[in-house]
Amino acid sequence: MGLKFQKILVLGGIIIGFLSVVVILVGTLLKNNIPNVLAPEERQFAFDYVIVGAGTGGSTLTSLLAKHSNGSVLLVEAGGQFGLLSRIPLLTTFQQKGINDWSFLSVPQKHSSKGLIEQRQCLPRGKGLGGSANLNYMLHFDGHGPDFDAWRDLHNLSDWGWAQVRSFMAAAKPKPPDMFEIPRRYSKLTEALNEAQAQFSHKDWIFRRSTYNIRNGLRFSVLQQFLNPMLHRPNLRLLPNALVKRIQLNSSPMLHAASILVGIKDEENREQEFSIEVRRELILCAGAYQTPQLLLASGIGDAAVLNKLGIPLQHSLPLVGHNLHDHFNVPLFVSMGVTGPTLNQNTLLHPMTLINFLSSGTGPLGNFGVLGNVASYGGSPFGITFFGAGAIDESALMSISNFKGPAFRALFPRYYNASQEGFVVISNCLQPRSRGSVRLLNRHMRRNPLIDPNYLSSEEDVACTIAAIRSAVEMVTSPAFASLHPRIHWPRLQECSNFGPFERDFLDNQPSDHYLECLMRHIGLGSHHPGGTCALGSVVDAQLRLRGVSNVRVVDASVLPRPISGNPNSVVAAIAMRAASWILKSELQAGDLK
Repeated sequence: MGLKFQKILVLGGIIIGFLSVVVILVGTLLKNNIPNVLAPEERQFAFDYVIVGAGTGGSTLTSLLAKHSNGSVLLVEAGGQFGLLSRIPLLTTFQQKGINDWSFLSVPQKHSSKGLIEQRQCLPRGKGLGGSANLNYMLHFDGHGPDFDAWRDLHNLSDWGWAQVRSFMAAAKPKPPDMFEIPRRYSKLTEALNEAQAQFSHKDWIFRRSTYNIRNGLRFSVLQQFLNPMLHRPNLRLLPNALVKRIQLNSSPMLHAASILVGIKDEENREQEFSIEVRRELILCAGAYQTPQLLLASGIGDAAVLNKLGIPLQHSLPLVGHNLHDHFNVPLFVSMGVTGPTLNQNTLLHPMTLINFLSSGTGPLGNFGVLGNVASYGGSPFGITFFGAGAIDESALMSISNFKGPAFRALFPRYYNASQEGFVVISNCLQPRSRGSVRLLNRHMRRNPLIDPNYLSSEEDVACTIAAIRSAVEMVTSPAFASLHPRIHWPRLQECSNFGPFERDFLDNQPSDHYLECLMRHIGLGSHHPGGTCALGSVVDAQLRLRGVSNVRVVDASVLPRPISGNPNSVVAAIAMRAASWILKSELQAGDLK
């Protein structure tokens, strides 16, 4: 009887799977094109507001200006639309290195990434409406007040304390049902985390269950929340699949952006270039890598560097492209001796997984498997994240992380086991001191920038990350996790063999600091949280205006002077809301507002 029932489930899953594929294909064929696209015959037009980049900052800002401003708004985006499968949370990873990913690689790293091919990190960035908000893992973070108070105190930004930012963070937070919080009873792993919160109540650790920008099992990014409802506004035009190649400044009556040069390629890969005049403001929202790239390619940056590249100087701003920061993750695989609580290939391919998702948006397809995190905001603040994945598929995940084969297999020794139960515990430093840069190979915007995160260049980051790893181990080996029968798999890397892991390390889980440092320098990965390359207080002023240029603002993660102690996406949306309030206030004072 049980076998017969299982066959019925399998058959039902196949039928539903086939019908869902048909629905997706029909939806793809019938879906509307992007509305309000700027037609070729309109391409001599001028716009009051020109926004470059439709990511988190650009989508949020565009929606508010289109709704509340009397001015004309043009949103220029290098990509088009994301595919329908991008809406399914668990398929996030498989978008990387696709048509909606810029697929950047870092330059070879000096202090880290030794287990990666050419010591280069994969740096995915979203390309299309929604930008990286349509490519990321959808995790919402409410913000940490002391981050902003540090901006105020350490960078002389009196208008950027938590008191000034808190209301915008609240406005940027999706409201139910536009968000999904992992329930306490979601799995045995979340139950263990709940027990650990009580057990470690004497520590300064903050336990959070993951909150996602997910609605009814589907991604609900700034694209769905803000931009899509405004796309038909009469004062808004969009220019997709268009690359902004240069900003043209004019010095009369004061230095300002007069126009941008845009390039669009036709079906035969021939490029047509044309200019768009900026009447009021140019707002750069191209992200922490491409906003500084565009400024530098336009001759806005360090005069000596630009001179070597043969780029005429338009405006000297020496710190453009400096101060790049990102979180740096050290993953450890923990196998479990109990059945059923985590995601593996067998669970993913089970018919009920598809049935549950299609019927109610629930189950493993409806989130990315990040179940919760623990943060300590002490002297060297660190974070620990729990990712509920047992069997880590080598063919799917090794290439997007750029791992060498031996390093990947050492990190995930059960890569061949489709039914393995387990989880990945990820440790990082929330306020890393290491700083990198974004530079140019040449002046052409169609060439990728030279991105150097410079991970682990600060010894303080090494000590902070070791403290995070040891705290993660303390938690995993505590009575709260005992019922899971966890086993930490300390990677056996040939390059680290002088330091461990030794047999006793698998018994007491206390490997040496030398081993942990060797480990992080080989298998650590960036968090894809880049920021700082056009920082507040150095490149832009307190109202995000480019220093010395009257009508250019930067509204993306490049303005973050220091890292965010969590996921930065919602912080960028809040910053865009604040920028919109300043722009609309200027209109109101000028008598131009609706």
